[in-house]
Amino acid sequence: MLAYFPEIYPDELLYSVLARYHLHVCSRSAKQTMRDLFGTDGVRATVGLQCRMAALSQRIPTDRGLCSDKLTKDTTLYLYYTAFVSEVVAESVMSLLVDGPADGVLMRLGLTASVISAPERLRYCPACLGEMLGRYGEGYWKRSHQLPGVLVCPDHGMALADSCVSPHTHNQHEFIALNLHNCPPVVLPAWVSNLRQMALLQDIARRSAVLLDHAFMRSAHRDWGAYYRDAVRDRGFAKGRERVDQSLFQDAYANFFEPVVDLIPGGLGGDWPIAMVRKHRKAFHPLRHVLFQLFLENHAPLRRVAPPFGKGPWPCFNRMADHYGQDVVREVAVRREQNRVVGRFSCDCGFVYSREMGSNDSPRILDFGPLLDDQIRQKVAEGLGLRAIARCLVIDPGTVRLHAYRLGLKVPWKKLPERTVKTIARDQNSIRARWLEIQQIHRGLSRSQLAQRLPKERAWLYRHDREWLDQHSPTALRKKWSDQRVDWESLDCSIATQLRKAAQEIVREIPPQRVTQAALERKLSLPRWLSKRRAKLPKSINVLVDVAETIDGFRLRRIAWAVAELDRQTLSTRSWRVRRLAGLPPKASPSVEAALAALEIADRSLKGGSY
Repeated sequence: MLAYFPEIYPDELLYSVLARYHLHVCSRSAKQTMRDLFGTDGVRATVGLQCRMAALSQRIPTDRGLCSDKLTKDTTLYLYYTAFVSEVVAESVMSLLVDGPADGVLMRLGLTASVISAPERLRYCPACLGEMLGRYGEGYWKRSHQLPGVLVCPDHGMALADSCVSPHTHNQHEFIALNLHNCPPVVLPAWVSNLRQMALLQDIARRSAVLLDHAFMRSAHRDWGAYYRDAVRDRGFAKGRERVDQSLFQDAYANFFEPVVDLIPGGLGGDWPIAMVRKHRKAFHPLRHVLFQLFLENHAPLRRVAPPFGKGPWPCFNRMADHYGQDVVREVAVRREQNRVVGRFSCDCGFVYSREMGSNDSPRILDFGPLLDDQIRQKVAEGLGLRAIARCLVIDPGTVRLHAYRLGLKVPWKKLPERTVKTIARDQNSIRARWLEIQQIHRGLSRSQLAQRLPKERAWLYRHDREWLDQHSPTALRKKWSDQRVDWESLDCSIATQLRKAAQEIVREIPPQRVTQAALERKLSLPRWLSKRRAKLPKSINVLVDVAETIDGFRLRRIAWAVAELDRQTLSTRSWRVRRLAGLPPKASPSVEAALAALEIADRSLKGGSY
C-alpha cells in the first residue's frame, strides 16, 4: 500500500498523476517508481491507455475510492476509444487494461492499421497552464489536450502548443511531469487568424472532449452504418429511395472540411466517408465519427415525409379480444414492393394483420393469435356445428376446420376425405434410389455437380433426410493451398516500380485525373489489396505516400492544364473561366485562390499593355 498518492485534478491524465507522484516522492529511479506503483518494473508508461490498472488500484489507499474501473474511465482515454464500439468490445478492452498486459488493445478496438495516430508530443494550453499554476501551484497534462485531431483547447479555444515531451521516443518506463522547462514559449500557427478554421477546430475539440464524459450515450446505435445512411439521405443526399448519392455527398463533405483538410490529413483524407454510410464491416476511429457527426450537425435535415400509415397507435380487429376496434396496436413493419407499400401490424394479443397504403380493402389477417384457439375449443366442447362456430366467431368455416384439425379436437362435423398421396416412405425410397443411381453412373461428379443434375431430389433429401444425404454424397473437395511461400521483398520492389509508372500514366491523362491510392490500385488491378498488406509492403506504401496528390496539389495541376487549354484556344485566362474549366468549387483553399488571383492580375496586365 502506498503511503501517499497525489490528488487527481480535473480532467487530468493518469500519465500526469503518476508523473507528479514520481516528482513528489523525490524518486531517483523511474524503475523504482514503477515497482512502487505496479509491483514490477516491466510496465510501460503509456499516455492514452495505461495497463495493469488492477495492480495500481490495489496499492492506492482504500479511502480514495479509486477502483480499477473508475481509475480507467476517469483518468485515461478509455471512454474516448470505446465510445462507438459494442459493449462486448468495451468490456474486453477494460479487462485487458485492468489485468494487462494490454498489447492487444488497439487490435481489439480495430485501430491497429488506422492512419490516425496519437500526437507525437504531449500538448498543453497556455491559458490552462496559467490557471493551474494559480490554483494548484503546479501544472499537469489534461486528457482533452491529447486526443487525436484536437488542435485547440476545448475550454479556451486557444491553439494547443507542443511540449518537449515525446513519450514515443523517450524512456518507455518513465512518467514525465509538466513544468515550465519542457513547455517552450508558444509560437502561434498561421491558421489562428482564420476564423472559419478556428470555428471548425473548436467544434472538433468540443465534440471530442464530450466523449470523455460518462454522460455521453455510448453506442446509442447498434448499427451506425444504417444510422448514418438514413441521416445523410434525410439531408438531401439520396438517390432513389434507399441509395446515397455518393458523388454529391462527397463534394459536400469535402467543401465543408476544406479549410482544415491540411491540418488534419489523417482524419479527412481518403474515401472513408463512403464506407461510413455502408454496413460497418470494420472499426472506425472515434475522430472519424466526430467529424461525420459534425458534418451532419451543420447540415439541417430536410422535412421528413410522414410515416405511410401515420404515427399510430392503430386499431386491432381481433373480435375475440375485449379491445376490438380500439387503437392499441403500436408495432408496425413497413415493406415496399415495387409501387406498393404494405404494413404488417402486430398487437400484443397475438393478432397480426396487414394492409396496403391507399387501399380501401379490408385488412388481410395473417395470424388470429391464441384467443381464437381458446374460443374454438370452447365452442366444440359445447357441441356446436362447423357453420355455427363460424357465425359466432365471424370467420370462414374453412378457418374453423383448419384450426380444429391443427388442435387435434374431436369435432361433431364430418371430416373431409383424405387425399390419395404417396406415402413418405415410398417417396423416400425412390428418391434415395435415384440419388445413388446417378452416382453410380457418373462417378466423377462432385456434390455441387450432382445437385445440379438432381435439384428436386437433393432439395427433398436436404429438408427431410439430411443425415442420409451427408453419408451418401461424394466427399467434399478441399482446396489445396500451394506450399510455395511469397517473396514479399521482391514483390514489394516490383509493385513499387509499377506504382510509379502507374502514377506517371495517370498524370498524363487528359483531362487531368487525381493520383490517389484507389486510382493506383485500380490501375494495377489490385483494388483494396495494398492497404490490407501495409506491413509486408513498406516500399510500396512509401511510394503511395510520395506519389499521391493532395486536393490542393491536384487543383493546382488542373489550373495549369486549364490555362494551357485556354491558351491553345486563344481565350483569355480570366479566373472565372479557369475555375469553370478546372472544375473548382466556388471557394477553394487559400493556395488555390491565390493562384487564381495571380492569373487575374496577369490577365489584366496583359490587357493594359495592349492598349
